[in-house]
Amino acid sequence: MLTAEDNALLTQVGPDTPMGTLLRRYWIPFLFSSEVDADGAPERVRLLGEDLLAFRDTSGRIGLVAEQCPHRRASLYFGRNEEGGIRCIYHGWKFDVAGACVDQPSEPEGSAFKDKTSIVAYPCVERGGLVWTYMGPEVEPPLPHFEWMELPESHVAFTKRMQYTNWAQALEGEFDQSHVSYLHSSLKPSSTGPRSLVDRIRNDDRHPVFDVVPTSYGVCIAAGRNAPDAQRYWRSTQFLMPFFALTGPYGPDPKRPWRVWVPVDDENVVVLGASFHPLRPLTEAERTDFLTRSSPSNISPQFREPPSSKPFGRFRPLPALENDFFQDREVQRTQTYSGISEFWAQDAAVQTSMGMICDRTGEHLGTSDLAIIAIRRRLLAAAKALREEHVVPSEINDPDCYLVRSDAVLLPETVPWFEATAARRRVTPDVNPDCV
Repeated sequence: MLTAEDNALLTQVGPDTPMGTLLRRYWIPFLFSSEVDADGAPERVRLLGEDLLAFRDTSGRIGLVAEQCPHRRASLYFGRNEEGGIRCIYHGWKFDVAGACVDQPSEPEGSAFKDKTSIVAYPCVERGGLVWTYMGPEVEPPLPHFEWMELPESHVAFTKRMQYTNWAQALEGEFDQSHVSYLHSSLKPSSTGPRSLVDRIRNDDRHPVFDVVPTSYGVCIAAGRNAPDAQRYWRSTQFLMPFFALTGPYGPDPKRPWRVWVPVDDENVVVLGASFHPLRPLTEAERTDFLTRSSPSNISPQFREPPSSKPFGRFRPLPALENDFFQDREVQRTQTYSGISEFWAQDAAVQTSMGMICDRTGEHLGTSDLAIIAIRRRLLAAAKALREEHVVPSEINDPDCYLVRSDAVLLPETVPWFEATAARRRVTPDVNPDCV
């Protein structure tokens, strides 16, 4: 469990909070490049408790600015995106992507008032089909270097969805590997298919042995389960500071996962995910399977709210506590452990049921929670070191430290997993090791 003080430190992300200050030191992905067109409609965005507006100007540059005009506080969402800036429809004040006021037609000709007026703006860059922003102080650090960023568009599929909980409890679910033997399990595991062996192993050994290794970029976590022929199934997951995850892949010629949990505010998080293959384009079947399992918005309109202009309004799922995530008790009795059909919703249901902000002072953690404990300690230590000693985490200025992979492998029981998988967990050009 955490103290109330540490729980607040972990979960509060607004301006001037210790965790919010830490997260603002990292580049934050939040938007698909395709969501904004040059001189097109802007997009409402909310990040780390701040209401913002994203737009693409005439020359193609991305702007991320405060939503309210500094004149009379009207929303720039209603503004005109034209001729290199966003213009407020109230009195015509216009701002460029850097937040500078470039026109005040309601002021006298020759007035220098516009030169004294600006709006909060955060730098943005585009890489790999995503828009990233830096909300911190001073000169922005280099962009983190993930494997999928250099791949052709055909090799990568993306998803995006909102979740109505604090970011930390959603993030922690990525590293809780013991829950897959329960929450995501079927009452009648399949005996065929690419994951049949893994399903049998998880069904037979429901209390994996956890090992946690601190790394320069975060934490490497492995769950070991007993497997046939005196082997052990090791599935390793990477936590990369401050909110990135690489979960374990499956099968031969595997697709690789990537996910990020971006705090919208203290009570909401937006989840962006990618599935990619380092060496070849994804098939249509692979894309469809990924979208179906990971996001309600891209593939199943019946499972999302009607699109709106709210922040991330095209990516808001309909399943929620209010409708019990469409749980079917008959399906739960006869087919699946949870009775919730959507894979992503199984996680969201239990995480949302903790409350929008989980009270960790009432938890009772066991050995299966070693990964969660390690991740919390890493985040809390970094936030406190920045607050108290002004120490900036080293990985922020080491973008290539993120060039790592997760893994899933069978090893003899006596073989140490971390040493045996070292080469497999490094990104190596033209190599994509088979997994289990």
